[in-house]
Amino acid sequence: MLKRIICHLLLPAIFTLLLSGSLRAQEPVKTEQGVSSLLEDQIEQLSGNTDTEADYSDLVEELLQYIKNPVNINTASEQELHQLQLNDLQINNLSNYILTFGELTSLYELNLIEGFDSTLVADLSPFITFKLSPFARNPSLKNLATYGKESIILRYQQVPEEQKGYTPIDDSSLAANPNSRYLGGPEKLYLRLGYNFYNSVRFGATMEKDPGETLFPDSDTLKKGFDFYSFHFFYAGKKFVKSLAIGDYHVQFGQGLTLWSSMAFGKSPSGIPGRRMAPALKPNTGANENLFMRGVATTISPLRNLDVTLFYSSKLADANTEAADSLSAEEYYISSLLETGYHRTPGELAGKDAIRQTHYGGNLQTRIRMFRFGASVLHSGLDNNLQKDNALYRQFEFNGKALTNVGFDYAVILRSLTLYGEFSGSDNGGKAVIAGANFTPDPRLALSAIYRNYSKNYQNLMSNAFGENSKNSNEKGLYIGMLAQLHRRLSLTAFADHFSFPWLKYRVDAPSRGSEYTARLTYTPSRRTEIQLQYRVQQKQLNPSDADTYTTFPETESRQNFRISFNVKPTAALILKSRVESIVYRMEGSGRKQGFLAYQEVAYRNQDKPWQLTGRYAIFDTDSYNERLYAYESDVLYAFSIPSYYYKGSRFYLLGRYSFGRSLDLWVRYSITHYSNKQVIGSGLDEIDGNNKSEIKLQLRYRF
Repeated sequence: MLKRIICHLLLPAIFTLLLSGSLRAQEPVKTEQGVSSLLEDQIEQLSGNTDTEADYSDLVEELLQYIKNPVNINTASEQELHQLQLNDLQINNLSNYILTFGELTSLYELNLIEGFDSTLVADLSPFITFKLSPFARNPSLKNLATYGKESIILRYQQVPEEQKGYTPIDDSSLAANPNSRYLGGPEKLYLRLGYNFYNSVRFGATMEKDPGETLFPDSDTLKKGFDFYSFHFFYAGKKFVKSLAIGDYHVQFGQGLTLWSSMAFGKSPSGIPGRRMAPALKPNTGANENLFMRGVATTISPLRNLDVTLFYSSKLADANTEAADSLSAEEYYISSLLETGYHRTPGELAGKDAIRQTHYGGNLQTRIRMFRFGASVLHSGLDNNLQKDNALYRQFEFNGKALTNVGFDYAVILRSLTLYGEFSGSDNGGKAVIAGANFTPDPRLALSAIYRNYSKNYQNLMSNAFGENSKNSNEKGLYIGMLAQLHRRLSLTAFADHFSFPWLKYRVDAPSRGSEYTARLTYTPSRRTEIQLQYRVQQKQLNPSDADTYTTFPETESRQNFRISFNVKPTAALILKSRVESIVYRMEGSGRKQGFLAYQEVAYRNQDKPWQLTGRYAIFDTDSYNERLYAYESDVLYAFSIPSYYYKGSRFYLLGRYSFGRSLDLWVRYSITHYSNKQVIGSGLDEIDGNNKSEIKLQLRYRF
């Protein structure tokens, strides 16, 4: 059965692959088609570490800004090249090429540099230029009014099948159980307004209503309008004031150990992680309702090679609160902080904006030749005491009203070696350290190593450094990765990561350890064809699911994945993507379980046509939820779909875009998942009585 499925899905791609060798290559044409294949892999990997739906637009927002305002590849800073998702090997080879042969004048020249294959060059083409910046980029009032770009994005999406949370219910039953139904309708609405002047002056607003939340409620006691509002103003300069953020923004220092308020990429089979080089400040344009700062921040440069960043944030945040002891002076205490952003039932609404969070601090960054040094301080405050439950695994987590973190980061940049790291501490005595090295001994080889040691009592409410845990505490680990250009058309990326958790974790009732090994071989027989083979094995320890004792000794859980994929461009406008992936899951006492996923995707993007079309058909079969597999799907601009495939069935999606001239764009997306061995989909209020779940998504963008 599996062989027949593979043949049906891969024969078209293999046939096209054989033809592609004789096709003439053409220089890629710039198009706004979303994220690169590297970013697809990283987002896919990130989504596999959480079961919650997240908005990943903050991860690609800065990159997508380069589509309309491309960066000059010859004069781009190291930070800008990192934002283009280039690794240290590629940046080093690019710099050496420019020093040796002079500035590049064409995309064709990038193919001559070690580490730049045709796929990478095609991914880069929308974001780079070889021309000098126009004089009109000076932010005078006249230029702001003349050359600034405004846009409006309106998105509507909905699951057409009736879910339990929207089914009729009589008044008496609802009064007895008010959380048994959602308060609002099943539609999700998103509105985004924005202005951009060459990325130096930006302002806008984002509004969102999740499914189940109210927009125009029947009751006067409920708030009317969107559930979430976000506003931002951002200025980026090159002199004394390097950046100024007002409203909602993100702060990112060092390697993220002391402060990193936004999402960040970690391990990925498509590349090796290097030193983080994100800007200290950036505007918040996404719809993650709790992961941002709200207030004012600025970066100034009072002396040459010295940057000073100061920030202050005060915002309402979601939390669960409980009535305090009558003997206490406090009326309530905070039992947990919430990050889902859902306010669909009276119970969820009770936690909306329940507390006030305050964050303030600063950072100093200095550059002395090949040395980079930084110092950061973060003070976090809550308007009442945080008192989590007394579960044993939470013994060392933060409780209280105030927390201070201090950190120091460094980098030493030599010709082919970069050493970097960060040390951080919390005022309870907890400590954390991360140290890394990137080494390019040859233009065809890059090596990376990252060591981290986060003590079990290190406490931080805003850290997001490299690691296996969702929080930077209770973890030790060593990561080693490599990227080798074995041949001009053959490359290998691989990494090994060993980690341990000295204290208990959720569903792990003892100190535990784990490992992950991944290798990916990429072969590009022509400019239009790419073949990838990937093997990945993960091992962790977890409590047995059938244990009925108060504590139990964790057992080893392992997953082995094998993937083969084909990306083929038989013509300049037609793209074929095929993938077959299998997984084997083992846990002591549970036996061996397995699953597979196979899909064929076809995309048509002709630059001479006002429309684009992408479609995919996938089949999957897994023994249980533990063997779930993830696959990135093309979506409307600034939206993301990374579904998990589990049980048995098929999935289809079709995405179309039509441009009405230069000002108006329309996206239409439809997806449906059919389960052949289930008659009920989902659980709780999201439960669907049936074996199909679909989604309709419409988006309009108007630019003026």
